[in-house]
Amino acid sequence: MNKKGPIVIIENKQEDRKLFIEVFSELNYPNQVLYFNDPEIAYHYMLRNKLKPFLIFSDIVLLNIMNDKVVEAKLDNVGELFHCPYLFFTTSFNQTYVIDPYSIPTQSYFVKPYDYSEFKQIIKTIIEYWIKSKSIAPYKKTQVKIGCIDK
Repeated sequence: MNKKGPIVIIENKQEDRKLFIEVFSELNYPNQVLYFNDPEIAYHYMLRNKLKPFLIFSDIVLLNIMNDKVVEAKLDNVGELFHCPYLFFTTSFNQTYVIDPYSIPTQSYFVKPYDYSEFKQIIKTIIEYWIKSKSIAPYKKTQVKIGCIDK
């Protein structure tokens, strides 16, 4: 995990994007914050620019308006691919929104509070948690050869 990498926000609602902008401005973390309206555009941008983000926040509702092939082909391994936590952060709390995306490896699911100070505190808590966490090297499947000696 690149703790100095950018924080990626995937959010299509202008009001929520403004909240993120204000919160990150007040919290004043040194990480660059990148904003995207669409997860597919964010994915391609990160790949093309070989970004190693610190965190990715995504509105879960955006995944549900995309077709299954896009989700399966691109987002099922995004956290693993970029070696960073992929966090769902949304205003909706609907069982189907949680079940489907949880088939995609994410680190957490958060519901955006309506209160600004609570919103800011949740963002701060999330960032501080991941700053302090110790990263485990990404799991890679390796083939192990086991020898056997016959007598």
